[in-house]
Amino acid sequence: MTSSLGAWSNAPLAYVLAEVRTELVSNIRDYQAKIGGLLREEYPLQRQMHVTRLVATENQLVVETGNNAAMAWEFATPDNRIAVILRANGIVLHATTYTDSKNFLSRLQRAIDLVTKEIPSLYLNRMGLRYIDFILPGKNEAPENYVNSRLNPDLGLSTKAGGTASTTSLAIYPVESGNLTFRYIRSTGKPELPPDLKNINLNPSGPMILPVSESQITAVLDTDCVFTCPPVKLDSNRIREQFDLMHRDASKAFKTAITDHARNVWGAK
Repeated sequence: MTSSLGAWSNAPLAYVLAEVRTELVSNIRDYQAKIGGLLREEYPLQRQMHVTRLVATENQLVVETGNNAAMAWEFATPDNRIAVILRANGIVLHATTYTDSKNFLSRLQRAIDLVTKEIPSLYLNRMGLRYIDFILPGKNEAPENYVNSRLNPDLGLSTKAGGTASTTSLAIYPVESGNLTFRYIRSTGKPELPPDLKNINLNPSGPMILPVSESQITAVLDTDCVFTCPPVKLDSNRIREQFDLMHRDASKAFKTAITDHARNVWGAK
């Protein structure tokens, strides 16, 4: 690794996202200009987004785009590495640069406070915290040098010389902070963000742009903690407490999955 996100000196973290899902605000356009003004000092890069949706019809799934797509507005830092997204059904903070959870979640809390000043009757129904790590093994190494080999569901069916299986494992764990989904994708070549995150507007992080050969065996760790609840009025302090719990569970999952070798290479603290 040549650059990192997070407190570890050589961390594999590529991307992080926190979402606060709310009940629908049908007139969100009436508020976005004022909210953009409040966010401008910290997030001066501002752009309108079309959020595509999958709509089930009688015969097929249709992707809605253009005028039929949901609208959203993104407010980014000058380096375009951290951004707040305002949607009719919630607020997202995502980043390709990350100091630590305290800094990241404090940014989220400040954004929520600004939004709730303009939209006082927001009701929360879901929160999510997601970390994407790119596992880029060194020479003569495999991802299993860095993560528990039990994550690799390879049955050894490759018969071609030099053939390598592309495998995915997924587990969902009930935890104190909600439900934790842990995905592990092992393949060859450059790691990529999961399909639902591919079209982000942020500048890439270090792990995203490191050179990787097509034959190199790599992996992605996708740790996603979700909390759902009946609609309750938005309170940034309570939200922050819940996100702290989700971060604790996500961190525990990550540390449980990795090896001592990974800790040494990534400069664990």
